[in-house]
Amino acid sequence: MDERKNNHINAQQEINLKLFFRKIYRYKFLFILSIGLIVTLAYIYTRLATSIYEVSSSILIDPSGSSRGLGESKYVEGGVSLIEMEKNLYNEIGIIKSFSLVKQTVEDLNFDISYYNENWLKKQEHYGYFPFVLSPIKTEPQIINAPFEIKFVGGDQYKLSVDIGSFKVMNPSNGSVHEVNKDFKYSGEYSFGEVVQHEYFNFVLNKPDYKVSPEDFEEPNFSFIIRNTDDVVNAYLSKLKVDNIDVQASIFKITSNGAVVDKEIDFLNKLTENYIQNKLVSRNKIAVNKEAFIRNQLAEITDSLMMVESSLESFKRNKNAVNLGAIAVNALDQTQNLQVEKAKIEMDVKYNKSLIDYIEDNRDSENFVIPVVTGIDDPMMDKNIAELKRLHAERSKKKFYVTSNNQEMNILDAQINESTESLLNDIRSVNNSSDFSLQRLREQIANYNGVISSLPTSEKQMLGIQRKSTLYENLFNYLSQELAKTAIAGAESTSDTRVLDEARMVGGKPIAPQSTLILIVAVIIGTIIPLVWMVLAPNDIIHNSSQITANTDLPVIANISYHDLKSKRKGSELSLWKVKESFRDLSANLRIILPKSGCCILGLTSILPGEGKTYCSINLAITFAEAGKKTIIIDTDLRDPSLVDGLKKVEGKGLSDFLEGDITNIKDIIYSHNKLSNLQFIPTSVARGNIHELLSGSRIKLLIQELKERYDYIILDTPAVGLVSDFLLMSDDIDIKLFVVRRKVAKIGFLEDLEKLVPHGKSKKGYILFNDTLEKTYKYGYGQKYGVNVEPQLVNESFSV
Repeated sequence: MDERKNNHINAQQEINLKLFFRKIYRYKFLFILSIGLIVTLAYIYTRLATSIYEVSSSILIDPSGSSRGLGESKYVEGGVSLIEMEKNLYNEIGIIKSFSLVKQTVEDLNFDISYYNENWLKKQEHYGYFPFVLSPIKTEPQIINAPFEIKFVGGDQYKLSVDIGSFKVMNPSNGSVHEVNKDFKYSGEYSFGEVVQHEYFNFVLNKPDYKVSPEDFEEPNFSFIIRNTDDVVNAYLSKLKVDNIDVQASIFKITSNGAVVDKEIDFLNKLTENYIQNKLVSRNKIAVNKEAFIRNQLAEITDSLMMVESSLESFKRNKNAVNLGAIAVNALDQTQNLQVEKAKIEMDVKYNKSLIDYIEDNRDSENFVIPVVTGIDDPMMDKNIAELKRLHAERSKKKFYVTSNNQEMNILDAQINESTESLLNDIRSVNNSSDFSLQRLREQIANYNGVISSLPTSEKQMLGIQRKSTLYENLFNYLSQELAKTAIAGAESTSDTRVLDEARMVGGKPIAPQSTLILIVAVIIGTIIPLVWMVLAPNDIIHNSSQITANTDLPVIANISYHDLKSKRKGSELSLWKVKESFRDLSANLRIILPKSGCCILGLTSILPGEGKTYCSINLAITFAEAGKKTIIIDTDLRDPSLVDGLKKVEGKGLSDFLEGDITNIKDIIYSHNKLSNLQFIPTSVARGNIHELLSGSRIKLLIQELKERYDYIILDTPAVGLVSDFLLMSDDIDIKLFVVRRKVAKIGFLEDLEKLVPHGKSKKGYILFNDTLEKTYKYGYGQKYGVNVEPQLVNESFSV
């Protein structure tokens, strides 16, 4: 028992692909309708949706830092160093995608204004070629995200109208946005070039400086929208992509996408232009500061030099002093060298102090660049600078996938702050050493001043003036050289970043909507919808014998082919033959399981009316009779008889009359078939008494017992067992129980009820007769008739009298 149950469960769980595909074929029109509808909607969408195009540009960033703006100039050695602009590629990606750079680009191109031409189906954005140009008055309030409709009245006149619900107004003074929760409707006529003034908007519409005809557009319906600049910037940030083409390359590909190709091209071109220009400005900032510092020092020294030279010339002329003595000349040479060295150290100290101020002012900035001071041999400073570069590079990488308040970022920030502080301490230490050197130089100069003070007055005066002249002259030459070096370094920065490819459209077609992909997805969705319906819908109607064998232990004894008795179309004769062969197959299978001798009682029933139990009873009886077996059919449905059409025309009585005692002779209720002598039948009419008593009484048993002596087969056509229990009252007298299950009528749930009618272990047997099947049970000649008898094939729905 348990093993049979397990087999039953396994049969239910097994995936029957053949059954699955048959079910799909049965719902083929549903699939066709679903796929056709979804594909049609998808096609309409692809035709009406706004096409999106991809545009790309590429730039090259020199990673070597060879220019003066980005590092130490290869043409300049020594001197007061510049601050190196270390090129970290992750930083460069962040700069290109920064809000400030994109906002600068959007403002330069006036992308906060969009122009449209629309019809009843779609709205199309235009750029660069439009019948009018909007010039907002930046100092006045502007309504944003509201579509202003423009209609040309004639000449230079136009009609302006706007009709919206709640809207937003931007305050130009601080850029804040105020929401107004009310409906707003406005219209008015203006001339091009006339100022349009209102509480909520202020602008001027001008005709472009090129000739544009409104007839060049599909529809004369024009409109424009003023948007919040920050919203436009955020929209571009969401679609802007910057990627290096290879891990080892410093070439960046910049891509954007939008509905108007020319607009996206201009955006990328302007973005790269601003990026390069901003980099030049940023990287030359320190060079400019140094140049200003040198020029300021140079101006002061130039004035001093001119004054000293004038004094020297006057002294020589007035005192008639031309030459100095050997001691004076030696003292002059020594003090000149010491003075020049002292001036250089003092200038370095000043510059280092400005360097300290720069670091302290910019150390918390996102765009802070790491300084490298050349000309100072300090291993600790070099180590601190290398560590600071590493920490900044690591932070630049992590900020793309780690939030700013993450614990790792907090640790990195602390380490960067510590390294920056160490670098500042190193620079301060260098300045302290310079102060010590200055003190030593001052002492040496003081010694030589003592020697000079012992000279005669005229030599002493002459020596002092000439010493100043030589000092200022040397400083002037030194600063002039440094100024030239700084100018060279600033000019070199132009080659560090350059555009490789101007912005252009990628491919020859839009990237969205992807028509092919959308149609494929539509086909898939159109297929999935009916599949889901098939799976989830409460539909357990039986359509083939595989469903029966998979859900019950009751064997299918035969499949009765479908045939329409009223059909006269081509192939009907073959269909009739298949039906007859189905019943012959049923009779042959019954002979195998029936007793070898004696009469056999067959009981046919079904769960519901309309499954063809009477049809099967009649034609099985005809098949037995044609085979020479004496057969009788008894209509035991005392509630709704169906064996004979037009029972009122039968002269005589039937089963109900015999059971109620109105007829005592069994022969009076037996009728013969008009074409088959071996076939008789007992009709009935609706019983007047208690049907349960009639079918369980002694007279029904007496009738069956007497008929068993006369016939080979007794076929009981019983009522539907799912409605009444009449079949159960006679089940003890039935040898073989045939449960008729009809395609597209019976349900899988009925099979469990049928199993209960055949208790296990009893000698009585139960089988399922699958009626009205479309399955091919005969394959002779690939569907052709084989050995058809020439005698008439009797297939009846009822016995007409």
